[in-house]
Amino acid sequence: MTKKFTRAKLRETGQRFKSFLDARGQGQETNRERLRDLYNEDFKSSLRSSSSCGQHGDFEDPVPTFSSMLYGMRFYRQAKVTKEKVKFCKVNHKKKKKVKQEDRVFREIKPPGFKKTKSQVAEIYQDWAEYICGKHGMDVEVEGGCRSPDGEFVVHLELNQKAVLTLRLQNGGSYPVILLRIMQFCRVSQITFKSENQGDVPITLDPGDFHELHVHCQTSDVGYFPAKVLWELQGPLGSRIEEPGIFHIARVLAVEAQSPLAEQLKRTAPYRRRRLTPHPASSSCVEDGERPDRGQGYDLEMTLKLPKYPCPNNLRQLLPQLLRSTSFSHHSDVAKIQSQLKTSLSWRNYEEKFRLLLYLEELQMEQDIRNYDLESVPMILDPKERNPPLLILEVPGIAENRPSVLRGDHLFAILNSDQGQNVTAYKGFVHQVELDRVKLSFSPGLLNRFVNGMTFKVTFTFNRQSLRVKHRALELARPQKLKPLLFPSSPCGIHLLPPTLQLSLYDRSLESNPEQQQAVRHIVLGTSRPTPYIIFGPPGTGKTVTLAEAIKQVVKHLPDAHVLACAPSNSAADLLCKNLRPHLPSSIYRLLAPSRDIHFVPEEIKSCCNWDPQKGIYVYPAKKKLQEYRVLITTLITAARLVSAEFPSGHFTHVFIDEAGHAMEPECLAAVAGLLAIGDSDNPGGQLVLAGDPKQLGPVLRSSLAQKHGLGISLLERLLKYNPLYQKGPKGYNPQLVTKLLRNYRSHPDILFIPNKQYYDGELQPYADRMDRERYCYWEELPHQGFPIIFHGVMGKDDREGNSPSFFNSEEAATIVSYLKKLLTLSPKKGQGRLSPQQVGVISPYRKQVEKIYHCITRLDKELKGLDNIKDLKVGSVEEFQGQERSVLLVSTVRSSQSFVQMDSDFNLGFLRNPKRFNVAVTRAKALLIIVGNPLLLRQDPEWRTFLDFCKKNGGYTGCPFPSLEVEQTLEQQLSTLSLGPSTSEIHPRDHAPLASGLQEQVEPPWRNEL
Repeated sequence: MTKKFTRAKLRETGQRFKSFLDARGQGQETNRERLRDLYNEDFKSSLRSSSSCGQHGDFEDPVPTFSSMLYGMRFYRQAKVTKEKVKFCKVNHKKKKKVKQEDRVFREIKPPGFKKTKSQVAEIYQDWAEYICGKHGMDVEVEGGCRSPDGEFVVHLELNQKAVLTLRLQNGGSYPVILLRIMQFCRVSQITFKSENQGDVPITLDPGDFHELHVHCQTSDVGYFPAKVLWELQGPLGSRIEEPGIFHIARVLAVEAQSPLAEQLKRTAPYRRRRLTPHPASSSCVEDGERPDRGQGYDLEMTLKLPKYPCPNNLRQLLPQLLRSTSFSHHSDVAKIQSQLKTSLSWRNYEEKFRLLLYLEELQMEQDIRNYDLESVPMILDPKERNPPLLILEVPGIAENRPSVLRGDHLFAILNSDQGQNVTAYKGFVHQVELDRVKLSFSPGLLNRFVNGMTFKVTFTFNRQSLRVKHRALELARPQKLKPLLFPSSPCGIHLLPPTLQLSLYDRSLESNPEQQQAVRHIVLGTSRPTPYIIFGPPGTGKTVTLAEAIKQVVKHLPDAHVLACAPSNSAADLLCKNLRPHLPSSIYRLLAPSRDIHFVPEEIKSCCNWDPQKGIYVYPAKKKLQEYRVLITTLITAARLVSAEFPSGHFTHVFIDEAGHAMEPECLAAVAGLLAIGDSDNPGGQLVLAGDPKQLGPVLRSSLAQKHGLGISLLERLLKYNPLYQKGPKGYNPQLVTKLLRNYRSHPDILFIPNKQYYDGELQPYADRMDRERYCYWEELPHQGFPIIFHGVMGKDDREGNSPSFFNSEEAATIVSYLKKLLTLSPKKGQGRLSPQQVGVISPYRKQVEKIYHCITRLDKELKGLDNIKDLKVGSVEEFQGQERSVLLVSTVRSSQSFVQMDSDFNLGFLRNPKRFNVAVTRAKALLIIVGNPLLLRQDPEWRTFLDFCKKNGGYTGCPFPSLEVEQTLEQQLSTLSLGPSTSEIHPRDHAPLASGLQEQVEPPWRNEL
């Protein structure tokens, strides 16, 4: 029978062979066949002769084959092996090779005091294959429980049911082994360990001996409760082949008790990553369809060209190396790009650096959009006679911009019947978008052979217009002399109006708010010019109301002023329009992009927007007509149409940008460069006003490289964080440049307490309506009456299914649904009033969890799905709730396993290590905040630890037992004595060929369509 050798044994043999070669002066030999001959003929003979002299132990056991030895050396990275060459590597035992943070499969969060010990348990996860396999004849058998596909042993229990597992450590080898100790890493009370011979450890296990450890399992809570067991052993004793050493064997156990709903939500199929095929445009013959014309009603001039700004092929080819490298590369082109990325932003490199970051973001977008590719989907011919004829394709998800498919966009279709090389890819142009289907124009080559029901492989693309306008804005920044605006040095202090001006406010509620009045006054006086004025608006402080009031006052007091009011999203621009319309009904004009579905435009603003109800189309008046309006309202990207029309220099005296913290800097620039004139010290020119909150989520980015090197920092945040003029001094901010709003009109003081303390220096003041904010202070489900926060501890399991890489936690989803039923289906108590689904929101940072919860409330739960307007209950990511509020907010954090925490950190996902996402989530609630999560994991994050302790102190904690500090300290003491050898398993790096981003896989944000 062929003997199986451990990898350590294979490495040891390889090291001896290398020493043998060195001693004979043949250490430089690399020819694989020559080395095979030396190994089989000379090396093995030397071992036998040494064995007879007692130098290397008993070689009655066979010696590994040459190929097996090479496998062991390559596994431990001590040899580079090709078909013809073998090169043995030098091993530096003193200096441990650093592992790139993003390449680690696992790295735990390190709370204070855990820096050393946590990394050792992390090493067990990192080298998991090494720890679960047997060594030196020792192995562990588990009686009871079933083994999961992940290698864990799971005991499925009903509540309060008892079960016992037996872990039998058995010596099946030829030599004695010493069991030094057994370590149980268990933070849960549902699992306890009992060993009959615990007091006898250390104990010698002779061949055939075994040692049993009994695991007692019982739970009164639903959830998933894991524990790990590590056996520390020494041996083998008496072997003349292997020197005795310390080694470890480990097992992961878990107790699981599921609620009925969680059982229904369990994964439907094992997770398998989806593999993308090459883009058809790069390997096929392409036939183009017919582009749609611009359409009727477009009279706006387009005199300034919008170039293509194609992504450089060189950058595309170097991207895998850029993703792989953490230090400067020897490749000259890679080193040059790395230098550009790492150089601090300045006026000198402004265009160059941002252009590079935009290209990196575009390359990631190209990968992410492929996530929506369709296989074997049919098309049919549009029954209406059209010229050109159109084919209809159903596209799930386009109603919510997943993916975004707009008129004028294109996709590629390859017939399923066309297989092999040199197939034709048909480029179809989108002529019409209807709910979940699109109508496409294809080439005559396809139309001539088309029959209804033909199936295709479809590859999506995205609209580059938003990227192109950002590139153009960067190009215009220098000739437009925008340095005083982008890198401010000092305001000119020139007033547009007398400083003694008395303002009569349109919104009388602002009269009692000194900060809002201060902001409006300084904006109207214009003393910050040419530097931007910033309204720092924490959650619920009324920054949009303040911005709207400032616009009204500018129009009132400055007769020659023309205002461009912008926001990154349509919803934020619509809100501005709603606030302005009552007092400026004939002075404002909302310019919507042709991609906007008119059905989603609020009714109250349709009368002042560019929709022609008679013709049923969007119209774009000529420049002369648009100049008659005092205020134009657009998204930042749509504002670029005005740049293309080349409005006269100085026409726009003011540009206001709401939600400026949510826009990348080149996006803000798209509404400024070419529209706002910046003058000299005597005539400082136009005024830029930015409103937002740098402590909330910034721009939504897909590229981790672009995020790391600054594209995720908005212009507002960059000025507040890095420009001395805008930084807070001993007396606060300079009111000539910044106003921080302090009165919160949204949340109950307890809901506001932690975010206020953590992010806003404790300066926020609760001014929400008392009746609204205290509506649920005495809800019967509160753990502590009067404290409107519930943290419900759930030890769930984060899981994945099918080809979706996004995580879900079925037990947390079931808990969320349970609370929703209590809120929406039970009769309200006196003073609470009936709660409608529109007043409730559910947040989760992972797209799959969002889908699971929405499926529960609209399909699975009989009571909830029968409610009127239940589909209006919004379930979404944190990004989708930014700028919104709900009376009641529920949050599912999902994360229960340490294994993927580092991935979340690398890609800026989830709640852990992400203060901005935490801040946005907890500050959406007005009267009741319910958070469902794993306290053991969340307590390891500083933000969550503070919040959990706050909930516990005030009686708001319920659910599974609260983490015990004593248990953590005991575990820390155990770990501090654990001595693991150097990491031996091969660390599997991320596949650095560009893949879908973590954001796309986990959050799957809607693709923006504000064009």
